Amino acid sequence: MNTTEPFLSVEEGLLDYVGKCCMDNGSYCGWRFQEGGLPSIRDTFWALRIYRKLSRKPPSAGRTRRWLESELPSILEERDPEKTVYAFCSFRMINLAFPAGKDWLSPLSEHLFPVGTTVLEIEGKIRASWLWLVLEQHSPKPLPSIRNPLAHTLEQWMSDVREKRIVLDLPGFGALVEGLRAAGYFDKTSVERVLSVYREPDGGYRLTPDSQAETMECLWWGMRLERLCFGGILQSLTALEEKMSSYTARKGGFGPRPGAIPDLPSTGMALDLLRNIHPRPVH
Repeated sequence: MNTTEPFLSVEEGLLDYVGKCCMDNGSYCGWRFQEGGLPSIRDTFWALRIYRKLSRKPPSAGRTRRWLESELPSILEERDPEKTVYAFCSFRMINLAFPAGKDWLSPLSEHLFPVGTTVLEIEGKIRASWLWLVLEQHSPKPLPSIRNPLAHTLEQWMSDVREKRIVLDLPGFGALVEGLRAAGYFDKTSVERVLSVYREPDGGYRLTPDSQAETMECLWWGMRLERLCFGGILQSLTALEEKMSSYTARKGGFGPRPGAIPDLPSTGMALDLLRNIHPRPVH
């Protein structure tokens, strides 16, 4: 992506890539080979989100709707908070009603307890807890008996991060912040202080305070938390745009790392970042 390239042409490239990810049944798969691929609720969510952000109607909306309806029972049966969130948000984006009579929320809590002991386990529990809390906000049957101890556990982990007893990667820290926000807690000062150790001096964010690795997800979380704390982006927009150019992939999409093949989550995150760099005029 050339920094002088009109953002409109980037949008058209994104739409072309997303359109080619659509399966015959209306689901989406970010990586397809010779018309093959496996339907993915995660990829379907990101594709619908991209269309929605660009104010475009998905070209196969009817088939996508039928696929989501047919897949929902098996998704709920898996009791996976992440897949359930993707399904819930996908339903809302195409104006489908999520089941109101069935208790699909409490079974998801089995992934939350007991809490993890290693950093990798803790990061997994943090992400699952955040997503569960997001779902609970929209549930017709709130579960304070689960939410309250969950919020307390997240507060303990934030204290551990603040005092450097544990070190999370940036997506894990972002999920921790969002989980606490969903539970009604937000300590801006702590978030600002911790976020600073992930910031790169030349723009962008690293995976961990001691690593040099960067990913699209790290850049997305860094900008998300920066806007949350400061109401805008502190870093040079020119530097960010130059950094974004290294994530441009073939077929109009964006990859998770420089030089990687494109995928739908990275492309959706790139669209969010580019919209921050190039805000659309309000008419």
